[in-house]
Amino acid sequence: MPAPAPSWQTGQSTWNGSGYESLPAAPPINELPDEWVENFGLSQAPLQQPIVDLPLTDPSGGKSSASSIAPIPERQLPIGAAISEGATLDEPPLEQEVVRWYQVPWRWMSKGWENHAEFGLDGSTGNAETLAIQTGLEMKRKTDRYTLALDIDYRQASAQNRTTEDNARLNLDYDRLLGDSNWTTFGKLGMEYDEFKAFDLRLNLNAGLGYYWIRNDNTNLVTRIGAGASREFDSPVDEWTPEAVFGLEADHKLSSRQKLKAKIDYFPTFEDFGDYRVVTDVSWESLIDNSKNLSLRLSVTDRYDSTPQGALANDFYYSALLLYKF
Repeated sequence: MPAPAPSWQTGQSTWNGSGYESLPAAPPINELPDEWVENFGLSQAPLQQPIVDLPLTDPSGGKSSASSIAPIPERQLPIGAAISEGATLDEPPLEQEVVRWYQVPWRWMSKGWENHAEFGLDGSTGNAETLAIQTGLEMKRKTDRYTLALDIDYRQASAQNRTTEDNARLNLDYDRLLGDSNWTTFGKLGMEYDEFKAFDLRLNLNAGLGYYWIRNDNTNLVTRIGAGASREFDSPVDEWTPEAVFGLEADHKLSSRQKLKAKIDYFPTFEDFGDYRVVTDVSWESLIDNSKNLSLRLSVTDRYDSTPQGALANDFYYSALLLYKF
């Protein structure tokens, strides 16, 4: 049996002046002092080997270890590419919109609608003092299944400080398509007030069938036929009168800034088709300022009543109005 190697060859010996002495073995690095265990409750824990042993490869392509791991896939996009392409994280929950119960009606009236308020004014002073104003509101909601439209107009004019015109009109129209066809059912509500006519308020309610000859984002053409009744309150004949209704309505976008609209409704009574009313509206709109949603409208309106009861049978209006869309 070979002799043991001198202690100085192990690197654990020291010179004491006359010879080499062996040093005591160093404590293991994974052992803790006894006072740490007593004071802090620490337990001995031996060092662990690495969990993942990455294989080594040589230039020839061979692996120095039998174990292997899948290579890390290359990045498909350079750093910062997601930011440059506008990629964003999901919206934080704290930034999600919260809708209160009292906001629901206005959201329904403002989203999906084409709305505008209109105003017109003209007058003169000097030999003749005149003033005329016209205001109105139009709201329209069109979907794949139905169209709902509200139209309110008010006109007032005076000459020499005397009122010569004071009237208002409200129309509510509803169309709903029947399945996938161009046929539609409609309902119509109309109210008219005029200080210079023989009634205080005229009310008409009508319903029936219609047919869309054209219906798209640029052009609409529909004809209607139906029945209903009308009444002139506080007039010489203050009672409900059955009547029919025949209507034609069309609108067309000439360009992204111009639109034409036309509408005519004929209301004959069932007892005598010679007793009838006709309401005609034609208008042209042109966008003035897209950033401020301002448009100009030129319109003409004719209202004819075959039985005016002492007043003129025909009322013809023309106007230039400034529209603000919202």
